[in-house]
Amino acid sequence: MLSGLTLHYRQESNKYKHKRIHHSESVFQCSQAPIPRFAPTEQESLYENFMGRTMSALLKLTEPQKTIYSLDSNGWFLPDGRDVAGGRIIAMLREAMGTQGLVGIDKLLSYRILNELQRFVKSYRAVVKSHGVLLEQLRDGMFPEWKMPADPHQFYETATKKTAKLMSPILICLRRVGQAQLLRRAIRRELQIKAEVDAKRFKHATNALSLASLASAGVEEGLEVAVESLAAIGEGDPLATEFLRTDPLEGLPVLLAVFVIAHARELTYDADFGSLVRLKEEYAIDGWPFVFGMATLLRQFHPSYSHSALAYIGQYIRSQIGSQPPQSSTGKKVEENVDVTPEVKNVLVFAHQFCSVSSYGAVALYEHIPQYLTDMIGGSFKV
Repeated sequence: MLSGLTLHYRQESNKYKHKRIHHSESVFQCSQAPIPRFAPTEQESLYENFMGRTMSALLKLTEPQKTIYSLDSNGWFLPDGRDVAGGRIIAMLREAMGTQGLVGIDKLLSYRILNELQRFVKSYRAVVKSHGVLLEQLRDGMFPEWKMPADPHQFYETATKKTAKLMSPILICLRRVGQAQLLRRAIRRELQIKAEVDAKRFKHATNALSLASLASAGVEEGLEVAVESLAAIGEGDPLATEFLRTDPLEGLPVLLAVFVIAHARELTYDADFGSLVRLKEEYAIDGWPFVFGMATLLRQFHPSYSHSALAYIGQYIRSQIGSQPPQSSTGKKVEENVDVTPEVKNVLVFAHQFCSVSSYGAVALYEHIPQYLTDMIGGSFKV
């Protein structure tokens, strides 16, 4: 069974690779008892075998356009609160496919993420060529980050309008990458639970084996053994994965910050889910996939990209507060409360959640927005 699962996972991953290995040439194929290959089904013609179809079913079940993800509940829900998918379904998959089957799905999702990131980078390079002047103007208008732009309301309104045509590739990339990362997170959690409950000694032995492999074998071989061993027990944070290496993308932090500002108006905070949710049914966005997609994308670049994006977001929040100070009925400034638009609150919630799941923490946000200010703005939000 183990060889069959590995063979089918590797065959399914061929679509994402330049160098493909034929079914009959795989090292996991057995000449005495060949593992059969069946034709793809008419309903899922894009997938080679049941591993790909299983991944496809999970993706359809958890589509961010239709569901709401709750990080606290580790599951996907419909807007009316009905449970769609979560730990129970992942546990059923593990019982049906075993640990190796779940590891294979995790790897297929990783290949899917890599493919989406590569497509985005290629698309963005074309954007730089055709809209380089616009990106430069936006960056100049936001420089320096600690200073508010002249006439901030007009500046950000103009920025979102001029970049509207550039937002679709970003939305698709973040939505797909974030969804896949959340599924990987659910799979890792199920593998961790299984390792803790059924094989605590095995978990410690696996960690020891990984360290021994790194010490005795070559670096590349040792790392491969360590990764395979740790994956079987769900170790590792999916958001810590570096999927690709690429040259710097000029203006990316600026465009991502404008993207967050532009889409904040399509969201609202839901305390029950602990998440930003779409304001209208037709909006193809969900809060946590949005956050995880952004964190994954920025992880592929130097940390300065993340800090720059947070700086631009902080600049936006400060400018929206500073340009319209709240006043009492007597005309005096109100110090104990800050009255801001829902869009500004949504941007703040996004920034908090981004920092909470990334390696930066809330301290990175407080460098650009004073903590007392975030407390006054988002006091009713669970961030």
